[in-house]
Amino acid sequence: MKETLKGNVVVGGVGKGKAAIIDCSCPDYEIREIQDSDRELGRFVRILKKYCEDTRKLMRRLEKITGKTEASILNTHIEMTHDLALQSELIDLICDGMCAEEATSVICDMFISRFLSADSDYVRKLALDVIDLKTSVLNMLLGIDEPYVESFEEDTVIIAEELTPSVIARFDLEHIKGVAVKYGYPKSHSAHLAQAMNIPSVIGVRDILKSVKNGDIVTIDGDNGLVIIEN
Repeated sequence: MKETLKGNVVVGGVGKGKAAIIDCSCPDYEIREIQDSDRELGRFVRILKKYCEDTRKLMRRLEKITGKTEASILNTHIEMTHDLALQSELIDLICDGMCAEEATSVICDMFISRFLSADSDYVRKLALDVIDLKTSVLNMLLGIDEPYVESFEEDTVIIAEELTPSVIARFDLEHIKGVAVKYGYPKSHSAHLAQAMNIPSVIGVRDILKSVKNGDIVTIDGDNGLVIIEN
């Protein structure tokens, strides 16, 4: 049985493979009362340092695949961690007894709201980069592995609600043959990376997560914005 869904074109071309549904959403966390704010701040600083180190490694990998311009997208994330306003507000919250997870979420959500309400397309698309930063740092604080996209044994089509730049930067280009997501912004950094990697991609496929299950054979028709599901 075949089902065809319509979305918006991001990258042309046709790709076919088994569906792999991944979750890029921000993880849930428990709000904890902090007795030793200096210790909690030290924990946060160590995680943020590791995040920057890991992101630099990812940039070097991406530079070999797409070039310096596209790799510099991830440098935006590192620059955000160095933003003095973001740093000082985060530190203040942790010093006042807030756990690192909640402080990260509160401050990132504030910046996401600011960016989304801006008049500039460029500023608005930075919201997804902050979401990316927030998700990755929370995962690291909680000891949660990032979505597995580095290597597959067979041709694969990635299905997700939304994809962040850092996830796309880790794609296994040998086996990932296409992408279909429920949400997305055609001028986002995620879309730009998908274009640089030449992966057939369709966004705005509203019923994608209802219609697809892991292992279904999926064809991405990036030329016409179609997702063809065989289940």
